[in-house]
Amino acid sequence: MSKTLLLFPIVAMFSSCNNSTSGLESISEPISYTPDGQCTIELLDSKTDEQLDSLRSFCDTIFIRRVVNVYKDTVYDDTVITKKENYTSFIYLDRSTNKRDTLTKFTAEKSGESGPCGRVPIYCTLDSSDTQKRFSCAEASTCYMYNIIARDVEAAVIRLPDAIPSNSLLCSQPGYRCVVDTVYHDTFHTTLRTIACDTTFLNYGANAWTDYVPAVNAPAFDTAAFRKALDTLDTQNEIFGMDTLFTGYSVSVEGLPDWASTKKRDTCMAKDSTTICIIKVTETFRPYGLANTYPTHYSKVPFYLTNYLESPLEKDTLITWTLKYRYNRGNNFKNLDSLTITTLFRGI
Repeated sequence: MSKTLLLFPIVAMFSSCNNSTSGLESISEPISYTPDGQCTIELLDSKTDEQLDSLRSFCDTIFIRRVVNVYKDTVYDDTVITKKENYTSFIYLDRSTNKRDTLTKFTAEKSGESGPCGRVPIYCTLDSSDTQKRFSCAEASTCYMYNIIARDVEAAVIRLPDAIPSNSLLCSQPGYRCVVDTVYHDTFHTTLRTIACDTTFLNYGANAWTDYVPAVNAPAFDTAAFRKALDTLDTQNEIFGMDTLFTGYSVSVEGLPDWASTKKRDTCMAKDSTTICIIKVTETFRPYGLANTYPTHYSKVPFYLTNYLESPLEKDTLITWTLKYRYNRGNNFKNLDSLTITTLFRGI
C-alpha cells in the first residue's frame, strides 16, 4: 500500500500535461514555462542575436524545448519489397582439408558475370544426362570496386545571417534553461521495407536438386607411365626426351645428380666476352585472384628433367633414385607418396 501512495504524485504529473512530461527538471518546471509560450523556443529553431535580444526584453527566462516522442506500439500499415536477391547454396568437398563445406553466394544470371569484390556471384550448370544428376559452378575471375568520381560543380553561394547553429549551446548561459518534453503516443504507423531472398539448394535441404557433392576426381598417379618414360635417358639431349609425360600432381626428385634437375634451363648465348641468358617467364594475370570452380578442374602440366651437363657422359650410367609426388590440391602435404626408379643414362 505504501508503494502505491508514493507513485501517485508522479502519475498526476504525467496526466497534467496532456500525456507529456518535462525534464531535465523532471519534478517541476517554473510556472512561467509553457510548451507553446512566447518565452519557449524549439531546440532546432535557430534564432539570430536580434531575435534573442527581443525575447530577453520581456522574458525573465527563455526555455529551449526538446520533444521526445515515445510510442507504446508500432503498426506496419503496408509492406514494401525494396529488392529481390537470389542465392545459390550447395555442399562441396574441400580437398585441402578433406572435409565438406557449404557455399552460399549470389546467383549469377550468366557465365562469367562479375560483381563487387567480396560479393562475386556464382553461375551453376545443371546436368541430368548421367545416371546421377550433377552440377558444376564457377565464379568470375574478376571483380570490381565502386569508385566515387568527384566533379567540379559550380555552386551558388548564399550568405546567411549570423545564426546560432544549435540552441543547445545556450543552456549553460544565464537567462536560459533547456527542458525536455516526453510525449507518449499509443501507436506509431509506418511501412515495413524488406528484401525478398530466394535461395536454391542444389544438394541439400528439403528441395535439393541432387545429392551429388562436387570434388576433384583426380586419377591415381600413373606410376607405369613414369617408369616407362624415365627408364632410359640420353645425355646427349638438352631435355631428357620428356615430351609426352603430363600429370596433375606435384613431383619432386631425390637421389639424382645435380646435372639432372627438374629446374628449367634458361636460354643463354655468348656475345663477345659475356654470356647473355634469356629467362622466359609466363604469367597469367587475373585481377583480384583466380576463379573458383566446383568441382575443381584437374589440370595437367608437363614433367621433364633438364640436362645441365656441359658435355654428354662418356659411358652409360645406371642410377637408382626416388620420385616423390602429391596431388596439388590434396590434403596429404607432409607424407608424400614415392616411387623408386632405376634410370639408364646413355653416354656417347
